[in-house]
Amino acid sequence: MLEVSGIDAFYGDSHILHDISFAIAPGEGVALLGRNGAGKSTLLKALMDAGPRVRGTIRFEGQDLGGEPTHRRARRGIALVPEDRRIFPHVSVTENLELARHACPPGVTPPTPQEVAAQFTLLQPILDRRGDRLSGGQQQMVAVGRGLMARPKLLMLDEPAEGLAPVIVEDMAREIAAVRKRENLALLVTEQNIDFARACTDRLLIIDSGAIVFSGDWNAYDAAPDLEARFLAV
Repeated sequence: MLEVSGIDAFYGDSHILHDISFAIAPGEGVALLGRNGAGKSTLLKALMDAGPRVRGTIRFEGQDLGGEPTHRRARRGIALVPEDRRIFPHVSVTENLELARHACPPGVTPPTPQEVAAQFTLLQPILDRRGDRLSGGQQQMVAVGRGLMARPKLLMLDEPAEGLAPVIVEDMAREIAAVRKRENLALLVTEQNIDFARACTDRLLIIDSGAIVFSGDWNAYDAAPDLEARFLAV
């Protein structure tokens, strides 16, 4: 589904990503792990044409995305939930969700906010609540739900577990994994919470200083205990 080949990314003269290559199959879940500043968020933004200058090849469902702006990538079926959530504060949760229906591909009927909320425990009771009246966990679930409103084929989550209570993280991982299975949804999630990443993905990439230093499934990761100390420990 997603094929990334030889990606370099730049902010001005700063070279952030170096020769990144990987692929994600339909319905597959991939975690992107790394320390702060390793290049995780830059990679997601590069895939969406949402900030950095990019060199290399990005193909989605066989189509080269080079030169395609962010909104067209969204309408092809790629959704990004950013780390800062970006909830609109002065409208309701329902309205926050409805805004994302505009990213739906032509000919695809978006779900209703009620249908999305039914998949997430934290969303169900707060559809009428304003965005500025939400807890951090509620904001995160609104952001994830909003990402699903366009019926994406690939959902990208940037540090979804950051700052959340462990019980919320556990529930969110379980519910995201259920959505993946039900919708055959591909997932690319950046995380520092390894337990969360493991619970909702099939395999992982580790990025360090802008380069991929490990690619494999969770069994391969467990068989190499030095990886955490070398590339993930703070």
